Amino acid sequence: MTSPWEDASYEPWTPTDAENALRWVLRAMHDAARQLADLRNEEVAAKHDFEAAKRRAFFAGDCPKVERGGYTVADREAYIERATVDQRQAYELASAAKEAAQDHLRTLNSQSVVMSALAKNVHATWNVVGAR
Repeated sequence: MTSPWEDASYEPWTPTDAENALRWVLRAMHDAARQLADLRNEEVAAKHDFEAAKRRAFFAGDCPKVERGGYTVADREAYIERATVDQRQAYELASAAKEAAQDHLRTLNSQSVVMSALAKNVHATWNVVGAR
């Protein structure tokens, strides 16, 4: 069994290629950070919408009123849950999108560390070759 990278062929980098890769990852990290900020704002807005919907449902006229021998707290909570299902789903999706953006930014950061190390090796190699 072979790994996918065993059959891959790689072209050696020039210092220009290394600089281009570093600039690409820097731009990608900048874009990812901006997207993460936007998604955080969307998550906060979705959370506020969800909590406002829960309050509206709690005080709605047809919300079960808890009383001895009548509706229970569980009945009231089930009513509120049913009334706010769309807002809860929007909030959960916004949270998942934000977490995915965080993962993407972390991945780009890891890639930038590898690219930086490769770029240093490329520059060192070209300095040695150029000195001969």
